[in-house]
Amino acid sequence: MLILKLWNYMRGYVNIRIEGLALERFINLCIAKGIYLWDIQRINHTALEGKVSIKGFKELRGIVKKAGCRVSIKRKNGYPFWIHKLKKRKMLLVGAFFCFTLLIFSSTFIFSIEVSGNHQLERGKIIGILNDLGLKPGANRYKINIKDIETQMLLDMEELAWVGIEIKGIKARVEIAEKRLAPDIIDKNTPCNVVASKKGVIEKVIARNGDPKVSEGDIVKEGDILISGIIERDFMETDKYVHSYGEVFAKTYYEGMESKNLIEIKKEKTGKTFKRRMFKFGNLELSINNAEIPYNTYILEKESKKPFQWRNIGLPVEIIIEEYYEAVEIEEKISEPEAEKAIHSKVINQLLKEIPLEAEILDTKINFTTQDDILYGKVIIEVLENIAQQKRLQIGVD
Repeated sequence: MLILKLWNYMRGYVNIRIEGLALERFINLCIAKGIYLWDIQRINHTALEGKVSIKGFKELRGIVKKAGCRVSIKRKNGYPFWIHKLKKRKMLLVGAFFCFTLLIFSSTFIFSIEVSGNHQLERGKIIGILNDLGLKPGANRYKINIKDIETQMLLDMEELAWVGIEIKGIKARVEIAEKRLAPDIIDKNTPCNVVASKKGVIEKVIARNGDPKVSEGDIVKEGDILISGIIERDFMETDKYVHSYGEVFAKTYYEGMESKNLIEIKKEKTGKTFKRRMFKFGNLELSINNAEIPYNTYILEKESKKPFQWRNIGLPVEIIIEEYYEAVEIEEKISEPEAEKAIHSKVINQLLKEIPLEAEILDTKINFTTQDDILYGKVIIEVLENIAQQKRLQIGVD
């Protein structure tokens, strides 16, 4: 069927309308003379529409007179007509050639840079270093050495643990991973306090140097002094400043909340589909057919094709095919035990990422409540951990 359509397109064909009182005789005469008509549709009692090749259309003149019918062309289709139009519009050909050349030329340059993975580092700082290394808008992609830039980025920015650069079309994607900076290490000769890194209830204090300021059962908040680096004694004329250190273990609490609908709405395909195509150049999208989506509820599936792509070289041109499947919404009830299990697993996994590896989990509590077919879960994990953190003493500052 596809081969036949392609053959008809290459030969050229026309959509015709036949009007008259002897339509059956007209068709019979066409068959007798070997003229092939296809996609014939009856419009009313006196009119038909169909398709015929260019050669077949030229042979209809005698048949039209014999059958007493009238034939009109509704549309011309196929390669011969397309070539004829182009010959009449030479400037269009020149323009198309110019656009194609411009597309090829522009695809060799980078138009934009996308940065991801930066949480502490400013995007502007990263872009500035990339620009200095030659990766910037307007740069020729084929003159850029990605490996050299990645290596130099790691040398220039101590905050980076990893850099990955990928160039696709006119866009450069830069993905980074930041180093986890170690806490400020204070020299043992520098006076300092030991403070709380987070709030908690004190369980045990081991002051290896300095004066302990808290004891078991005390509630502290972040920044409170746990072991002081200022030694004060009645028999001493002046205070002594020392490098305090030690371990302070406290009960801390990690909380997490999650909710889940006990009635979920799922979509199920009915079998009906509708396609829409879009032409994309860079960030510009152009819809080929602007027909409205005929379904109120649907499932969308997208497919992207790059017609001018060879290996890693190609024009920034995409054809996006959107396929809409008509769907019906179906309610699905979830049992409370199943929902509780899902909430518990999700929240626990999230909290375990926050809890230090060396910490000891003492207890886990979870509470569930239901309201308007929604299950709410709250998880509290009690942990024993060292909350001691050194902080330099600001001597002479009130």
